[in-house]
Amino acid sequence: MRTLHEPDVRPAPDAFEAVGTSRAEGGDAARSASGEAEQKIGNFEAPKYVPDYKILEENLDSRNGAHAVRLLIDTRSRLQESFVLIARDLKSRYSDYDAVSAEFTDTEDLLFYNDDSVTRDQLAYYGGALIFNTYDGAIYLGYIYGPPNMDGYYVRSAD
Repeated sequence: MRTLHEPDVRPAPDAFEAVGTSRAEGGDAARSASGEAEQKIGNFEAPKYVPDYKILEENLDSRNGAHAVRLLIDTRSRLQESFVLIARDLKSRYSDYDAVSAEFTDTEDLLFYNDDSVTRDQLAYYGGALIFNTYDGAIYLGYIYGPPNMDGYYVRSAD
């Protein structure tokens, strides 16, 4: 007669982190009281070096329980690698949100930018980033079958 052997159990990968509700939703206490937890996606540590950038617009949004922010970023950078560093910094800064979307532009050639439709139409588009901090954030951004990667962001520079 053979005995059954219990399989070895390993901890979950570092990409997953069980935490309570984000502060954007009202704090950890609300989710902890109900015993639920959400899974965070990716690393939330800011990079050591980040190219200079400025947030021109910040628009908050929520849908189906997911809290998100849309950003317009002013930067002189044009390279995909620079946009990735900025996206990682934004992921760290906006870790309380489920999703963040960012558009990269450069206002250097404009005389002024005053957040109106006329000057907004004059901006050039150099790339964008979709940052998903939770599974709800990935769904909010349109990834209905789950996140496209476990980094927690997707960055693309304009060709």
